[in-house]
Amino acid sequence: MPTAGCAYARRTGNRIWTLTRDNQHLQHSHALKRFISRVRQRVEGVFHEIQNTGRNPERLLNKTVDGFCVHIAAKIASHTLRLLLRRRFGINVLTFQSQPL
Repeated sequence: MPTAGCAYARRTGNRIWTLTRDNQHLQHSHALKRFISRVRQRVEGVFHEIQNTGRNPERLLNKTVDGFCVHIAAKIASHTLRLLLRRRFGINVLTFQSQPL
């Protein structure tokens, strides 16, 4: 019987990979486990930065869902711009100091 992940893959063309438990019969390769862990660390790092800079999204007082979405989009854009300035130009936005590239 197909699992929900297989149905999702057929419908959208996307595959969902998750880390497996040690006692599961089907195991991923060591390289895939490392890849999933690295991607997960990046995603969790971005969530942590977005949550802990400015106002915490859990404590926003937006009156509508649209207002909340705009606020979250602005936080993600701000985070992306901060990364771009640091990586491309060596500018630390928090201190406004240049850093070596």
